[in-house]
Formats: sequence, structure tokens, C-alpha cells
Amino acid sequence: MSAPKTNPTAASQLIHEVGRLFRRRFEDEARVHEITLPQWRVLSELQRQGGLSQVSLAGCIDADPMTVSGILERLEKRGLIERHPDPADSRAKLATITPAGEELVAATRRVGLGLVESALAGVSEAERAALLSILGRIRDNLSGASAEQKESKE
Repeated sequence: MSAPKTNPTAASQLIHEVGRLFRRRFEDEARVHEITLPQWRVLSELQRQGGLSQVSLAGCIDADPMTVSGILERLEKRGLIERHPDPADSRAKLATITPAGEELVAATRRVGLGLVESALAGVSEAERAALLSILGRIRDNLSGASAEQKESKE
């Protein structure tokens, strides 16, 4: 007897719905900190990578540069980032996170971790490991990087 076939449409819809619910719940729970998910993503990238240009940030968060420009403007007005001339390109500015921005990232990271723990309630460590492996494989398949391609680069 063969295993039942899975419904690829149902899997696609479920992945989409889980992502949508994560985004919505994060936005709801982070509202107390007056931050949106795209703003948090920008701040997190700046914390992780240091000074970045608007174009680099757009690539990191998969947004267009004009959207990132508006996000940076709002974050700068709140004192969460600063922008300085890029020494390598006089036409560009580098955004850097401020201490206030660092504090906000830490607070909202706790929100995100709480959300993940809530979402994974009742899921065993083995199931969590399997989930991470499967989602990683799905990501790699969609980005066009197979395991063999990754191994050949290492």
C-alpha cells in the first residue's frame, strides 16, 4: 500500500496562511512599541550588519528602495537610526542604529520569540527540528539553491 498523496495546493495555502498570521500577530503585539514589521526588519538588519545604504537595506528586507526611504525617514525622526554620508560613495548615505533603536530591537525580539513559542506550543523538539529542516529545504528549492549546489560552494 502506498502512502497517500499530499495536496500541493493545500500545502501552499497553509504556508501562506501561517506566514500571514505570523505577520499579523507580530504587528498586533509590537503595536505597543509603535513599530511595524518592516521597520523592525530594517532595525534588525542594521543591528546585525552595521551601517547599510538604502539600496542594501532594500535588498536585505526584499522591499523597493522608495519604501525603505520612507521607513528610514520615520525611524530617523524617532531617533532610532542616524544617517551619515557613505565614505565610499558621496551620493549615498549609510543608516546606523542608535542605542534607542538597539533597545527597541531587543524589546520587539522578545515579542517575536514569545510569538514563536506560542505558535509552537505542543510541538516536540524532534518535530521542531524536522520543521526547520523542511522549511530550509523549501526555501532552498524556491531560491534555486539545491543541497548539492550549496555543498559544492563550501
